[in-house]
Amino acid sequence: MHARRTAIALAAAATAAVVVAGGVVARRRAATPKVPERTGTFPNGVAYAALGTGPRTMLFLPGGPGTTSWEKALARGFLPAYATGEFTVWWLARRRNMPAGHSIADMADDVAQVIAELGGRVDAVVGASYGGLIALYLAARHPETVGKIVLLGSTAVIPEPTKALDRRFGEALGNGRFTEAGEAGLEEMPVRSPLLRRLLAPFVGRMIASKDLNGPDVLVEMEAEMAFDARPILPQVTAPVLIVAGTGDVLLPREVIEETAQGLRDCTVIWHDGENHGRTIRSPRTAGEVLDFLGR
Repeated sequence: MHARRTAIALAAAATAAVVVAGGVVARRRAATPKVPERTGTFPNGVAYAALGTGPRTMLFLPGGPGTTSWEKALARGFLPAYATGEFTVWWLARRRNMPAGHSIADMADDVAQVIAELGGRVDAVVGASYGGLIALYLAARHPETVGKIVLLGSTAVIPEPTKALDRRFGEALGNGRFTEAGEAGLEEMPVRSPLLRRLLAPFVGRMIASKDLNGPDVLVEMEAEMAFDARPILPQVTAPVLIVAGTGDVLLPREVIEETAQGLRDCTVIWHDGENHGRTIRSPRTAGEVLDFLGR
């Protein structure tokens, strides 16, 4: 799944660099209210950025690969919308230098250690894509730590064809083959023309290479995804859950979203008609829906 999230965002950035839309993006960012940012690293090695000063606490677990720094994070473009006067938002990277075999359950335990540093409980955890996989395990293994869970383009099970595509992307990226990673990511987007993928792959690969990723951590994340299946632990999730999904997300078809929702005790699903994976996560509409759910 991290292949699609990185590819969509980077391909969108590549397009914006070539067309006038880049100016539109710049104007929108300029109009976004500035919120205070503090960065650092927790004792267990998880880097963070804290946005806003609201009395309630939200954790945001980004899509993968998740070992990048805040300065390189794709979430910088949309996460300020969540840092309203109500919330302080903590963006959490995956910890650096994860050992081989570090599972998604282990990553959830890393987040639980961070929550202990923040007082032992947070009001909400928002997991985008790969981050949603971690959020499910956090809610199941540490139910006392979180009030509500939000999954943006995330499910309890990943279809095998999607895993196969992600393995191609992850192995190339983790081993520093950035052009190959760019081409695999464009295929997941999906860019259907092989010729167009080959032409764009070096450019997208260079953008991926600039993201300050740790190759061994990318490989650990990929292997953890290959073993992921959270369906058995869904009955242990007691927190209310919101899933926001796009009907145009070709890697996470409707049936796996519905299967996840049916396995949870208290789950609401909001569908975005025609939207792909990346757009659903970054949409201002999504931010409004999430804040409405958390405010109920």
